[in-house]
Amino acid sequence: MSKARDRRKKSKKKLKKSKEVTAFKSNKYIRNFIIVAALVVAVVAVSFVMVKAKSIGKYTHTITKDAVREEAFGYRPEVSHPRVLSNPLRIADSFAVEDLRKDGEKVGEEAVIVIDNPDAEKSKKIPANANMLLIVDNDLKVITLKPFKPTYFTLGIDFNKFFDAFKGKSAEQFIKQIDGIYTDDSNTALLIKNKVKEAMSLFYIEKYGATQYDKIAKNGFVFAERGAKVKPIKAKDINGNEVDLSKLKDYKLLLIGGNPNCGGCVSDVERIGNEIKKYDTTNVKFIVFSFSDNPEDAHRLTDSLPKGTIAIKDPDRSLAKKLKIGVSPYIELIGKNLTLYYRGPCEPTRETLSNIKEFLGGK
Repeated sequence: MSKARDRRKKSKKKLKKSKEVTAFKSNKYIRNFIIVAALVVAVVAVSFVMVKAKSIGKYTHTITKDAVREEAFGYRPEVSHPRVLSNPLRIADSFAVEDLRKDGEKVGEEAVIVIDNPDAEKSKKIPANANMLLIVDNDLKVITLKPFKPTYFTLGIDFNKFFDAFKGKSAEQFIKQIDGIYTDDSNTALLIKNKVKEAMSLFYIEKYGATQYDKIAKNGFVFAERGAKVKPIKAKDINGNEVDLSKLKDYKLLLIGGNPNCGGCVSDVERIGNEIKKYDTTNVKFIVFSFSDNPEDAHRLTDSLPKGTIAIKDPDRSLAKKLKIGVSPYIELIGKNLTLYYRGPCEPTRETLSNIKEFLGGK
């Protein structure tokens, strides 16, 4: 009996030891699996980050303005006489410009061209603006137009070919609109070209005077974004009806953004409303973005405008900002197919009134 008990004890010990070994091995396999899985996840995560970083790398790369100048001249010119060029009666924008010199002699001038970066929404690391350096010689011919912050953005047409086309073009070619620079259907390319036209016009006015400029420009007002496509927005009007700009593309659109609780703003809109009464607005849709929580406030802005004007409550100006009319009061004239014609202060200024006349008086 004693031997039998001993055998049973030994058998139990072996079984227990075997279970412990099996459990240890099982736990070891589980631990190894967890470690391997964690490593795989880490590798995948790192790879994803690296791929993402590489995919946006070309949109975040920047160079200095000095690097652009050195590439243009073969040396780094001295920078002097920083100033701002503007002429609100003729040119919509103003530009920061500087003279470029070598050994004290002026060799050219430069202006910074800035547009909204079309790739900004892809990543927070991508600059919100796209900056280009326009450098001209003493005869106002383009030496270079080069993006520097960032060095690349989505254009819609051949990037290098487009920027190379500016070299050698004169201010007069831009002013007379005989520059021959191809933009195809790219709104971004068209905007850049028009911004350059503005800067070149201001360089010309500074050098030769406004009278000489008017002789070749025929008193036209230069608005850089004219011809660009407007991104449609959707919203509810104060009556709960849906407003979709994309469905209004067969109409001319006159948009106004304003604060109905600002007496001066309301007065300016009224004066513009009186001007609008002079024209046939049969095929024009009027939309007002009211910067107030109270839908009733919108009537202060719409009462002086044609019957049927659509009022949209926009207290945080988020919709107006998308359309770039978030300043009170501001006006935007949009042609058929959502083509931008003019954007500016909704005040009876010379340029606003002349653009309204051309926009509503034209076919």
